[in-house]
Amino acid sequence: MISCVWLLDSLASNSLFPWPLSVMREHVFPLSSLSWLYGALVSRLQTACNHQRYRWHGLRPIAADKTTLTLPESPSLYKRFGAHKGQQGLGPIAVEFCCLFDLVSRAPLRFVFDKVCTSEHKLILKLIRALKKGDLLLIDSGFYYCTTFIKILARKAHFLIPAKSNNRPKVLRTLGQSDYLCQIKDSQDHTTLIVRVLFVYRKDFRRRRLVTSLLDPILFPASELANLYHMRWDIETFYRDFKHTMKATCWHCRTPTTFHQELLVHMIVVCLIRIAMLEASQLAKVPVGQLSFARALTETRLFLQLLLSAGQPNRWASIWAAFVTGCAQYLVKIKPNRQFPRDRQQYRRKSRGLERKHPGRKPKATKTTSPWQGRPETLKNRKDGVYLLN
Repeated sequence: MISCVWLLDSLASNSLFPWPLSVMREHVFPLSSLSWLYGALVSRLQTACNHQRYRWHGLRPIAADKTTLTLPESPSLYKRFGAHKGQQGLGPIAVEFCCLFDLVSRAPLRFVFDKVCTSEHKLILKLIRALKKGDLLLIDSGFYYCTTFIKILARKAHFLIPAKSNNRPKVLRTLGQSDYLCQIKDSQDHTTLIVRVLFVYRKDFRRRRLVTSLLDPILFPASELANLYHMRWDIETFYRDFKHTMKATCWHCRTPTTFHQELLVHMIVVCLIRIAMLEASQLAKVPVGQLSFARALTETRLFLQLLLSAGQPNRWASIWAAFVTGCAQYLVKIKPNRQFPRDRQQYRRKSRGLERKHPGRKPKATKTTSPWQGRPETLKNRKDGVYLLN
């Protein structure tokens, strides 16, 4: 039997139920217990989101991305994770963090971390083991690697990723307008893979090429794939909430083990909030993304205080119901058609009101179409065939 030190110290004298003599004293929040609790909450989230209405054409959309966490100064942490080289000499101790993110419940399903400057390709290989049949992984162009694609397909899952700018897939067949069936080749072992590449055009943005393993253009239209990839930005929002709203930039750990424990506590809190927000979204009849995570975090602090002060277990259900109702009250303000031009000078002139034209000058003619719209998408090679351009 295992207990936590703070419970033994705080409840040993004035507790109604004293601890038995067989209780073994151990460190605060054992790592095995935290891992089990985090896994139980993730399983509950996956069970709640297993309904067919949360699927996209029968697939479960999942995102993955990497970020860097800055740790406090400690000899043990520096020996395990290392540090970046700063502009003026020594940089802060940091760790590379990568996680699988459920786009329905907006919760981290699994995470890995390693020493500083660890490649995305090494971290994503550990997360691919958690993929299941029918998963659709949305990843950034930094994960573009044929070996990664093959391992994803081996798990009977699919992927959607932007192509790199220097990559030119070989065109096998045209599936539709700006939609091609192509062949890509690994640069090391020259392994070939059949993928589908489609061009995405958006106003005031450069055109992009999306590479996917979903080859059927009728079952998976190009316009829906383009809209689906925009959901990958939700993991960037999660990292913002994780670092700033939950104050994950200020760590109290001094060793790698305590960092793992503190990270698991943060993930447990995130999963607990997402479970409540998932029930609150059904109560308010809105998607989970329209509920405020910051407000839900405030409600979570109140919920934990009420739960610890409630002596009788029969009050727990009413406290949880009040917690869910409180999370359903706060919605995020929706700002449709909100976009920012990539040209910073144009954005600053517009935000500062400097777009007024001088009197007497003729207004400049504005182009109704994107400058990328008329450019060719393919290049014919005399030797091999047709290749896609950037």
